[in-house]
Amino acid sequence: MTNLKMESVLDYVIKHAIHKNPKSVLDTIDSYAMNGSLERKRFLMNVGPEKGAILKDCIETHKSKKILELGSFVGYSAILIAMTIGKNDTLISIDPDPNSIRIATQIVEYAGLSNKITFIESRAEDAINNFNLPFDLIFIDHAKKRYLPDLILLEEAGLVKKDTVIFADNVGLFRDQMTEYFKHVRDVNFYASNNIESNLEYRGNIYDAVEISVRKID
Repeated sequence: MTNLKMESVLDYVIKHAIHKNPKSVLDTIDSYAMNGSLERKRFLMNVGPEKGAILKDCIETHKSKKILELGSFVGYSAILIAMTIGKNDTLISIDPDPNSIRIATQIVEYAGLSNKITFIESRAEDAINNFNLPFDLIFIDHAKKRYLPDLILLEEAGLVKKDTVIFADNVGLFRDQMTEYFKHVRDVNFYASNNIESNLEYRGNIYDAVEISVRKID
């Protein structure tokens, strides 16, 4: 996604969203995407409201308190997650794109949620070994080819424990690239996995899905 478009999202949020109102910020980003068109290149690769509702329900169901996000983009899912978790709970969001980190940080600050979110500018595979405690939920929404390698790195680093939830976005749209990922998280000896069909964010006529996998052993 171009820096110009991310800057455009930030500008739109500041002009139209209510300051320190996270829901208003998310609604404004949704409006930016849905009121545009493909020709105007207003599509955004956020988790979006439909799959976002699934993510919110998953966090609440599993009472997740310590969350890791792979792929920050403009901070949409970070805001959604921070709105859902408790006031003393935390989210770490990793992205290698400095522009993404800069824009996401500003949008999160505008939403008033900076105290719950830490952004790290890094490739996931480089950042993983800097953590020493497991996460309750890991939201994967970065480079599709990295879903499986980075999950394995997280497991090897001891960051996936019993009952850790792995929530993977876009596994329907990119299902042809997910064969090995599916084999891994659908291994009944290690995970209980559920595929939930949905639509691509902001495109109600394009199939997508999320995969929610709960670790069964440490």
